[in-house]
Amino acid sequence: MRPEVVVSHLHANVPFLGTRIRAREVRDQLEMMLANAHEIEVNFSGVNISQSFADELVGVMLLQHGPDILKRLVFKGCSDSVKGLIEFVVADRYDEYIATRAH
Repeated sequence: MRPEVVVSHLHANVPFLGTRIRAREVRDQLEMMLANAHEIEVNFSGVNISQSFADELVGVMLLQHGPDILKRLVFKGCSDSVKGLIEFVVADRYDEYIATRAH
């Protein structure tokens, strides 16, 4: 069974997460867990996020660890808007990742 991070449990009673600071807290926890597990479930049930939150959480991990890090994250409970933001950030940061390594 994969370990799971339930984003709503980390920030109880906060249905919208918009700041990079809150995303950094989640990212730090994910990175610690990834040191001991091949895959982690990231559960967004009951939570909406901003593009800044998605970028700080997923975009920064992609830039730091490369696109393969995404194979180790299993996103669950994503609303259409959360899914769309994560997809947008991944596409944007992937292009940046490739561009910085093209030299």
